[in-house]
Amino acid sequence: MARDKKRFLLSLLAHAGVSTLIVVTVYFVDILLFASSEMLSPTDALFVEGIMALILGLMLLLGRGGINLSSLRAAILSATVEATSGTESVGPAEQMRIDAWRSRGFKRAGLVLVMTGLIMLAAYFLTL
Repeated sequence: MARDKKRFLLSLLAHAGVSTLIVVTVYFVDILLFASSEMLSPTDALFVEGIMALILGLMLLLGRGGINLSSLRAAILSATVEATSGTESVGPAEQMRIDAWRSRGFKRAGLVLVMTGLIMLAAYFLTL
């Protein structure tokens, strides 16, 4: 049990380190790009980028739900046929019921982006 806890903490530390490195790099790039800008300061840009990183990270964590592309195409096609012709056909709900929902996202990239977004937002609110 102690080995798993140690491995978890090391993994969390590695992800936090990568996230912090990304935040510092992005902030220096923001300083270079927005130092002379009157409309947007580097910290305001950091806030916008933090929100975007948080949303993108959550989307990557969620993934597409394990739905394969052929089932997705069939569901879209059946919904289109039903909408244009007005007749009953095999609907998207029946087509999607075949596939079980499983998260097949990019877990590590999503986690790093979520942590990056949280660090960016914390840095923004600490500089107010």
